[in-house]
Amino acid sequence: KLHEEYGSSASFALQIAAYWSAILHLLLAITGTFILKRFSTAFTVGFFLGVAVVVSQQDLLLFASFYHYQHGNLMFNLIFADLALALCILLTFFSLILGHFRHHIIVK
Repeated sequence: KLHEEYGSSASFALQIAAYWSAILHLLLAITGTFILKRFSTAFTVGFFLGVAVVVSQQDLLLFASFYHYQHGNLMFNLIFADLALALCILLTFFSLILGHFRHHIIVK
């Protein structure tokens, strides 16, 4: 009964959101590593800071969208929503620290 009530797999919307989010976070990590290690100009650090804030806000929207989403397996939706909230908090904290110490990172 529990299997029939909650569904056996994630919804198609959750799968698309999970893949899209994973790709963006991977690209953010690769780009951020390159910018902070090799190419730390004012423009690139500002660009990276802006992208990190945008991805953080996307994670907040994913949390809000999937927290009470009723399609597919409800537990998968809740786990994804909680992960998105954790990533949102982590990226927000990282963005605040990067914004505060950007003058120490930028190479002139």
